[in-house]
Amino acid sequence: MKTVAVLIAAAVAAPAIVNAHGGMVVPVPRAIKTKGLDIGSTFGHPIAMRGNCFDFPAAADKQSIPVGTSKIQLRANDGANHIGPCTMYLVNPADRNKKQQVGQLNDCMRSLHPGAGKYGDAPIPGEMTINVPANPEVCSKDHCILEFYWEATHLQPHELFNNCADVSIAGGGGAPAPAPGPAPAPGPAPAPAPAPAPAPAPAGGAGGFVYSGPARPDSAAMTTWCNQNCPGFCPGDICKKA
Repeated sequence: MKTVAVLIAAAVAAPAIVNAHGGMVVPVPRAIKTKGLDIGSTFGHPIAMRGNCFDFPAAADKQSIPVGTSKIQLRANDGANHIGPCTMYLVNPADRNKKQQVGQLNDCMRSLHPGAGKYGDAPIPGEMTINVPANPEVCSKDHCILEFYWEATHLQPHELFNNCADVSIAGGGGAPAPAPGPAPAPGPAPAPAPAPAPAPAPAGGAGGFVYSGPARPDSAAMTTWCNQNCPGFCPGDICKKA
């Protein structure tokens, strides 16, 4: 009977160990924004437990992401910052098989916390860089799905995770500019002006912007993210001037 009791206790305790994990939190994924899953647990469950993010309701309001390089924010719950590669894609909203890779990082969940976390730890932040084209090959700049795909390799078979965010791409597209007309004949060269004094360097991340969203355990990491991305990409509901 003692052996049976021990086995039952272990079976009851086991699900708590796998009910954490994590994923992308900025841009805010469908799992949180439209599906209403808990950022502290269910939003970051494996695809096999939680479902594929492409099957979650699309968000009517698109989050803007900039052309070029920017950082997305990640979160691992309960110390589950597992090893494994992470890949970012732009995806056609009408056909999830049409994807364009815009980022890749091995062990992305350990990007800001190199060591393995422990069950019960506070949320562990992470980040990775994406490079967004002005004119994506697979979707309109007015609506793409930004997919975060994580293959956690700490187990066999590997655990698979994804998060989807409905986004628009700021500053891209448009027709090419018309060819310029012939240049006028040059006039006499003006006298050289004195060199201007160098402009003061812009303020760095420290103190320039702060996280302004709801209270969360990793608010300090979100302030770091605001300073890395603002003012070029500065969502008003997440960041503000200090």
